[in-house]
This record gives sequence, structure tokens and C-alpha cells, in this order.
Amino acid sequence: FKGKVRYDEALCFYIHDYYPIRTKDLTPHQKKVSNLVFRFKEGTENAAPLLAKIFSLCIGRMPFFKEMKSPVLIPIPAATREAAATRERNITRFARFCSLLSRRLKVADGFRAIWIKEDREQLKGTTGHDKLSNLIFHPEYIKGKDVILVDDIATTGQSFIQMKRKCMQLGANTVVGVFLGKTV
Repeated sequence: FKGKVRYDEALCFYIHDYYPIRTKDLTPHQKKVSNLVFRFKEGTENAAPLLAKIFSLCIGRMPFFKEMKSPVLIPIPAATREAAATRERNITRFARFCSLLSRRLKVADGFRAIWIKEDREQLKGTTGHDKLSNLIFHPEYIKGKDVILVDDIATTGQSFIQMKRKCMQLGANTVVGVFLGKTV
């Protein structure tokens, strides 16, 4: 991992510093990271195996990973756009990735733990808004588990914080975050 941060007292790890594409004068490495993030966000077919490999190498090296008694990998759904399109994009983006990554790590695949329920206006970038109001949680994936929440980018940490708190309310033993990038 490139680094770690704490959101709401929970450890979160990230693989790359992320510079939004609108940032001027990106280095070639920063452009590659931005392109990788874009491929992940769009659910590009060849992105899932590559990202599953990268994430598995990083997660497997977390000092406490092997001590987790009942780990489950749960993606943070992108519930910020029109729901029908978002549901399909979320499926494209995470279904194969979660399947591959959970098999590599030999952990439970929690892809279906959190689902988008209905249309709502775009909320991306808003702080303080209940980002969970449009999500359905399936507690059977969460209760008594060590939850590994996975997403592409951590910016403010607000989505992670709300997801972490909900998972804890639903009986998670622990919650840790793992991100492809953290916005610089």
C-alpha cells in the first residue's frame, strides 16, 4: 500500500495517490493511475483481473489480515447516479472483481451485501448527506464478520464512514477500508 489513513477510527489503506485527470501537469505515472481508476470505474472488462491481482497482493500483506476469523469482501456501491444505470454499472464494475478477489484471498464474496434500491439525484461530493438512504443492506453478509470495504477512490472518507457505521450497527466484528487511490 502507498499509505493508510483513519476514518472514524477505522484503518483504511490505499494503493496509489490519485490525482484527478483535471489536475494539470500530471507525471506519466500519475496519468497511468488516473487511467487505471477510470478503467475500474467504467467496469472495463480487462480491469477486473488486473485489479483483483493488485488488491490481493496488497490485502494479503496487511499484518492483521491472516488473523481475521471471518473476513468478507464488500464493495461500496456507487449510489450517486440514476439508479438503473448505476445498478448495471455497479454489477459490471464489481461482480467479477469481487469474485476474483475473494477467490484469490480465500474470503467470502460480499458483492450482494449492499444493493441500490431506487432512482435518486446525483449526490457525489456532498458531505453530511445520508449516502445510505438509497441502499439495501443484507445483514447475513455482515453480522459476525470482519468486513473489508473496497472502493476505487477515497476523497473525504464520508461514504466509507457511513458504510462502516452501518456495518457495525448490523453486527460486524471489524471494518477496514481498502481503496485503489486516495485523492491528493
